[in-house]
Amino acid sequence: MSKTQQMKLPLDPLEQHLKYLKLPYITEHHNEVVNRAAKEQWSHLKLLQTLIEAEAEYRKDRAIQRRIRQAKFPVIKTLDSFIWTWPKKINKLQVQNLFKLSFMKSKSNVIFLGGVGLGNYVKLLLM
Repeated sequence: MSKTQQMKLPLDPLEQHLKYLKLPYITEHHNEVVNRAAKEQWSHLKLLQTLIEAEAEYRKDRAIQRRIRQAKFPVIKTLDSFIWTWPKKINKLQVQNLFKLSFMKSKSNVIFLGGVGLGNYVKLLLM
């Protein structure tokens, strides 16, 4: 019997409820997390916390990916893909610290300065 001819097995009640509640991460991973919890003797609260934290992270990641897709950027560039060898005078730690956005909590400003040909238009887009 081919895969297209195979009938889907009915879902157990837990999986039905998880699908109804739209909890995709927990639906897919609850067995492995429960097995790990049993092996490591987690408390019920730790098991529940682990599943819910993972579901929340999964949803955050999907929301970010959806927003990036909807923005229709011509090219996706991340800090991980940045070439730190050019320009030579860039302070990598300082730039990485700026991306933590801690300056926003203190309501401070950030000014990017650079010479000709260093992509100042990109700096304006970041602001």
